[in-house]
Amino acid sequence: MFKASYTSQAIKTMVENPQDRSGMISKACEAFGGNMIGMYMAFGDDDAIVIAEVPNDVSAAAISAQVASGGACSSVTTTQLLSMSDWVSACEKAKSVSSGYSAPSS
Repeated sequence: MFKASYTSQAIKTMVENPQDRSGMISKACEAFGGNMIGMYMAFGDDDAIVIAEVPNDVSAAAISAQVASGGACSSVTTTQLLSMSDWVSACEKAKSVSSGYSAPSS
């Protein structure tokens, strides 16, 4: 998942010239071997949310770096999402591996 906040200048430009940026973001994902599942505009701290499948973390970082370096965003972040089956596998692994970790105590 990519999250971005636009600069005030970028918002001003889009108000003066309304445009759908999802096609450009989709092409960027495809250029790095991935595909965009959806792009959404949001209220709050983030202006744009993109859900995409990309082949690896390096590709995700590269997409994020390209978007951030363009100057239209004041922040760009990425969040690794897990499918529910991957989450269940992680929980099963956490249950079966004895790492010695324990929560802090007083």
